[in-house]
Amino acid sequence: MDIVGISKKPFRVADRAAYYYKVDGRRKSLETTSASEATRRLNGLRTLYFKGKLARISGESPGVSLTQFQEEYLEWAETNRNHSSYRADKLSMAKLVKAAGGSIRMDRLTAKHLDILVTACRKAGNKPASINLHLRHLKALMGKAIEWGYIKVNPFRSYKAVAQDKRAPAYLDPAQVAVWLATIEDIDARRLAAAYLSTGRRRGELLALHWEDVDLKRGRYFVRKSKRHLCRWYPISDAFRAVLESMSEREGRVFSRWNHPDTLSKIVKSSLRAAGLGHLRLHDLRHSYAVAYLEAGGDLRTLQDLLGHTEYRTTEIYAHVTDDRLAREAQRVKFGGPVDLFGVQDGSRGGGK
Repeated sequence: MDIVGISKKPFRVADRAAYYYKVDGRRKSLETTSASEATRRLNGLRTLYFKGKLARISGESPGVSLTQFQEEYLEWAETNRNHSSYRADKLSMAKLVKAAGGSIRMDRLTAKHLDILVTACRKAGNKPASINLHLRHLKALMGKAIEWGYIKVNPFRSYKAVAQDKRAPAYLDPAQVAVWLATIEDIDARRLAAAYLSTGRRRGELLALHWEDVDLKRGRYFVRKSKRHLCRWYPISDAFRAVLESMSEREGRVFSRWNHPDTLSKIVKSSLRAAGLGHLRLHDLRHSYAVAYLEAGGDLRTLQDLLGHTEYRTTEIYAHVTDDRLAREAQRVKFGGPVDLFGVQDGSRGGGK
C-alpha cells in the first residue's frame, strides 16, 4: 500500500482480535472484532478522508477550526457512536463552540474555555451532574482530535469535575412501595415502575430490553451496553418475574409502549407526585432497590455486581444503610435482666469509707 492513502478493507493482525486499517502508512485499530462493523466504520473514515477532512498524520498542525472539527466529528460519530452518545456529544460540542467561538483553532483551546462553559451552565441552572457529563464528553472528544492529528495534547485532560453535593440517595421505604404502586392506575406504567424497583436498572437499560434478551427458563436477562465488556446477564428476581409473566405480548422491546427515556421519567415522576412523593424521581427507584437489598441483609460487594457499577466507590454511597442496619442489629445483644454496674447497695454507691 502507498504511504499516502487509506485502506480499502479492514484487516486483522496476528494475535489481535480487533480489525485494523492503515491511513497514510500508519496502522490504526477500528476497535471492533466484528467484520461487518469494521467495514462500516472504515467506510465512514474513508468518506472523511477523501473529503479532505481526515488530518494527515505528519505531525504538522493543520490549523483546523473548532467548527470544522465539530462538523467532521459529528459526521463520524453519527455512524460510529450509539444514538445516546452521539446526542450527548452533539450537545456538548455546541456548548463548547458557544463558549470558545467556532473560529478558534483547535490547537488554541485551553482550560479557560471550559471555565467559560461551566460558568454559562451554572447561570442557566444546570446541575453539577449535567455539567460534568459535558466535561467528560469533551475530554473524550479531544482524544479523537489527537487521533486525527489536529492537536498534540488534550487541552482538557487535567480539568477537574464540578463539585457535587455528597447527599445520601433518596429512596422509597419498602413499606411505601406497595402503597405507591397501587395508586398507579395505568397497568403498563405500574408494571414499568415495578420493574425498576425489582431490578435496580438504569433508566435506559429497561427501555432497551428486548424479549430475546429475557430467558425466563434459566431465570436471567441480558443488558446490552455500547461497550461490549460491560454487557452481561443478570438474575431475574421473583418480583421481576411476576412483572414479566404478567405481560402477554412477548416480541420486540419489553416496554415497547414508550420510545424515549425522558417519557419514562415523566410518567414515574407524575405518579410519585400524585402519591405525595414528589421529592423522588425515576432514578430513586434504583436507590430504592439498593436500600431494600441491603436492608434484607445483602452486602455492598454483591450490590455492586447487581447494579452494574464498574467501581466500588460508586456503590459506597449506600454504606450508610449498612451502618444503620448494623446499629440496629447491635441492639439484639442484651443481658438477661438489669445489671448493677455501679455497685449500688442499700441506696448508696459502693466504695471504701
